[in-house]
Amino acid sequence: MSAYWHLLSQIYINIVIPYVKSTIGFLGIIVGGIAVITIVYFFIMFFILMRRGRQFRKMNNDIVKEYQETKNGELFLEKLLAIDTKPKDMNDEMTWYLNIATAFNVLGKRNESIALFKQLEEVATEKDKEYIQNSIKFVQEQLEK
Repeated sequence: MSAYWHLLSQIYINIVIPYVKSTIGFLGIIVGGIAVITIVYFFIMFFILMRRGRQFRKMNNDIVKEYQETKNGELFLEKLLAIDTKPKDMNDEMTWYLNIATAFNVLGKRNESIALFKQLEEVATEKDKEYIQNSIKFVQEQLEK
């Protein structure tokens, strides 16, 4: 990474030096160049990080859409467990496990569903905890019926 910055700065300096007549102008161009390079670098990294989990999310969303159309819980669980691309971040992983817990509930495996929801509750953010707690209550109500 350091070599990258060094190469860019050398190219920039060799192009700029012949055209700059004052020290302040030279420093301004150097600082401006570093700022532009840094901004470009951060946009590239942001773009890469945003696309990092795209393949998993696409597969997961396709499985959920198929389940919504067919209402086949066994196929839903089977396909969720067969995803070969693992989640790249915490939100994707939470979504995946929530879908698995939902599939357990649909298949009548309510105790497994509640156990998975409780495990997720331990690592969830405050916003997600409320959703998970409501899901646990819903499954428990179904279990009592």
